[in-house]
Amino acid sequence: MNALLRLFAVIAPLALSACASLQPAAPAANAQVGKSVVAEDEDEAPAPREEDNPAIPHQQLRAEWLYGLLAGEMAARGGAAAQAAETYIALARETRDPRIARRGAEFAMFAGQLKSATAALTLWLELDPEADAAREQLIIALLRGGKLAESRPLIETTLQRQPQRAAGVFVQLARLAALQSDKQGAEALISELAARYPELPEARFALIAVAAEAGDQQTVDDEFARLARIAPQWDLPVLWQVDRLRRQSSTQATAFLQQQLLSRPQSSIELNTTYIRLLAGDKRFTEAEAHARSIGSRFAANGELLYLHGLLAYQTGDFTLARQQLLAAMRAGFNDVNTLRYTLGQLADEQKQSAEARRWYLEVNGGENLLPARVRAAQIQAAGGQWREAIDSLNTLPQQVDEPVRITLSQAMLAREARQYDVALEILGAALKQTPEQAELLYERGLLLDQIGRSAEAEQDLRVVVRLKPDDVQALNALGYVMTNRGASLPEAQGYIERALKADPDNAMILDSLGWVLFKQGQSEQALQHLQASYAKLRDAEVAAHLGEVLWSLGRKDEARQVWNDAAKSAPEHPVLKETLDRLKP
Repeated sequence: MNALLRLFAVIAPLALSACASLQPAAPAANAQVGKSVVAEDEDEAPAPREEDNPAIPHQQLRAEWLYGLLAGEMAARGGAAAQAAETYIALARETRDPRIARRGAEFAMFAGQLKSATAALTLWLELDPEADAAREQLIIALLRGGKLAESRPLIETTLQRQPQRAAGVFVQLARLAALQSDKQGAEALISELAARYPELPEARFALIAVAAEAGDQQTVDDEFARLARIAPQWDLPVLWQVDRLRRQSSTQATAFLQQQLLSRPQSSIELNTTYIRLLAGDKRFTEAEAHARSIGSRFAANGELLYLHGLLAYQTGDFTLARQQLLAAMRAGFNDVNTLRYTLGQLADEQKQSAEARRWYLEVNGGENLLPARVRAAQIQAAGGQWREAIDSLNTLPQQVDEPVRITLSQAMLAREARQYDVALEILGAALKQTPEQAELLYERGLLLDQIGRSAEAEQDLRVVVRLKPDDVQALNALGYVMTNRGASLPEAQGYIERALKADPDNAMILDSLGWVLFKQGQSEQALQHLQASYAKLRDAEVAAHLGEVLWSLGRKDEARQVWNDAAKSAPEHPVLKETLDRLKP
């Protein structure tokens, strides 16, 4: 073994596996008619040993070469893969060793240096013309650089030397078609190559991809029709086109997939569920539910379809069918049983079946819905008068949910909803002793303090929140509004509100706050504009109370009474509205 070969045996374990290859990935799952020309990989002859490769030069290791190799490896390990690539490319040119060129290509691709990778791969192939891996990777590099024409001789050679790689070659051509600048030229070239493989699905896919880029819709349509005949169960090209069209128009994507499903009577569950999701995404729930129903017998045991059908039935108001399908999805082994349990809880909630809803929520034992499920179960328990037990039921959650702040906020919410304000303050205060500057807890306590009339303390908490999160729109608005109601530093309060409105100019609550602080400063006409804009966006009783009061102050009492009367119909017990009416006695 020569010196360079011994060195490579030592440093090989450090190799970066950053190379792409032209494996026949995602080959067509061809039906009876279509046959792939791809040979199985296990039928290939084993790769020759590196020591037997005649392209590797037999030469003595020079000190400067050793230094360069080690320096390159150390640079790569230190994060400078691009620098290592240049070092290796220079060494490969000097040593004429293809292994060093290959290593340089790995470093360059890892660093995302396409130009250097292309140079290294070109050199590797020059030094070892029999290196099929170099040829394959160079094809990809050239395609990524938009150089399809330059890659043609390499593609021709690969197809000639390795006919079993044809499927992989065409899949890569399809995948990288969008990167070619000469769209028409690319279509002409791939059309010529694909013509040699009229029954190879991957060749048809490559032609579809370049024709789509070139705007040749007729070829796209013709080739999809051919694919439907020779590979009716190969989903990749169809899903590729759906994704491409969806980025332009979901309606076009849906129409295309509908046509493909009609031409593929035995289409896969993936294509069908994709179609259902597209329809649902466009809020065409009735059509989506009808399609789910139409394929139900074909995929009777498919958990995902049963789950989707259940959601659609829920959406369209057929709660009996929804429950039936969701339970069937559970029996079919749907892979996210906790989502099913949570959805069944929501469904029971919707039907005012509190006991069943709580039972389902308590069965959720993991996943992203664990906390909301347990919180909702606790809310149901608290609504039945067991507010203390409901709060305590969340104490075990830290063992399952690493979100102590959300748990504390949920417990405080339960106490507040039960009108146990002192308990809510105690819960928040205990948590703030552990983390005194936790913004979410301070914000929640500030709102609660303001609700129970301790607005000076509320202002203190909200000032800390704004210091911690100076761009928080909700905190800025809340601080400005609390200060406005206190009548303290109104110009400063207006400043906070205007900062919030600048960040979120269409927010109805912030418009209300701005109108209110202007009114408090005697600017009724300007206040009216903002309050009317707020009320047009949000028919809220508090906004109505403010708007009515401004109208009243301007002498427009009939309009004020109308606004208040409308608000009182939907929220007769709203505290701000009641206080306003009691004070002004309209």
